[in-house]
Amino acid sequence: MIRSFQFFIINLLLLVTLAGCKNDPLDVDISGIHLDVEVQRFDREVFTMDFDTIDNAVSTFYRKYGDLFDVFNVHVINIGAASQKYYGSYLSMFVNDPANREVYDYTQDVFPDMTETEAILTDAFRRYKVHFPDDKVPEIVGYVSRFNHKLFTVEHYIGVGLDQYLGRDCPYYDMLGTPEYMQYNMHSGKIPSDVAHVWGTAKFPYNDSVDNVLNRMVFGGLMLYFTDALLPGMADSLKIGFSPAQMRFCRSNEEQMWTYLVEHKLLFETDPLEIRKLTEDAPTTYYFPSESPGRAAVWIGWQIVREYARRNPDLGVAEIMGERDYQKILRESRYHP
Repeated sequence: MIRSFQFFIINLLLLVTLAGCKNDPLDVDISGIHLDVEVQRFDREVFTMDFDTIDNAVSTFYRKYGDLFDVFNVHVINIGAASQKYYGSYLSMFVNDPANREVYDYTQDVFPDMTETEAILTDAFRRYKVHFPDDKVPEIVGYVSRFNHKLFTVEHYIGVGLDQYLGRDCPYYDMLGTPEYMQYNMHSGKIPSDVAHVWGTAKFPYNDSVDNVLNRMVFGGLMLYFTDALLPGMADSLKIGFSPAQMRFCRSNEEQMWTYLVEHKLLFETDPLEIRKLTEDAPTTYYFPSESPGRAAVWIGWQIVREYARRNPDLGVAEIMGERDYQKILRESRYHP
């Protein structure tokens, strides 16, 4: 009788475990998704072009990259539209500037190819197609801008400034006075999660009908949950860009941080400065101890969204990402660290 009872308990636990796995919206089968992501090396196309045939090159760039080419010219390297009379001269000056050429050469040394990054992105966007089968997978385009811009989206393109991922020990970042907390995430391993994050913000923009700390926290949490969906096997520290010590701080002080926000009535604070103090990149999070990372409140928002997803197992990733009532997410998460 005892052995039968034990057998029953074991099987019951197994069924519960299997049921939990079945209801995990992040656990998807991508074996039937056939696509490969290639990082297009626009940086090489620009820096190796023949300026004697600039008109042909411009036509090719427009045909291949559409509005991304305009954004690159006007907003990234700031030389103006390709339609202007002296565009060829301005682009030639940019490409042949010794400092720009040096950065380009350094970038080629760091990224002779992008096989590893492409493999991770291929897996990520195969998952994306499971969650969003009707969506077009974006094209990833690498460029060099001499540190002007890290990432941007336009149409179905994601532009990636490869010179922003040259490694934590890249001497240029110190020369530019880039803060250490920013340099920490300026390495090639951060590209996949940054690409996922920026695509999430493009597909699911912030609902700014009410702008307060809580809404920014939960919105940031949604973007990290989107990264969870595309990169489920990646370490949380890499997704959010925190050091191991910063991750330990957040996990050990989750309750204290949440209690502070509640007791000091900061969740519904609408002052833009107060919002930035808690949710934007910084060496540390204002109001919290110096050991805290910047955006620690966004990390809390991430836990809120994860709890909301856990308590609503019938919701798919698309439904969770489509929820624009951030207070509803908090309420239905029943978050209580």
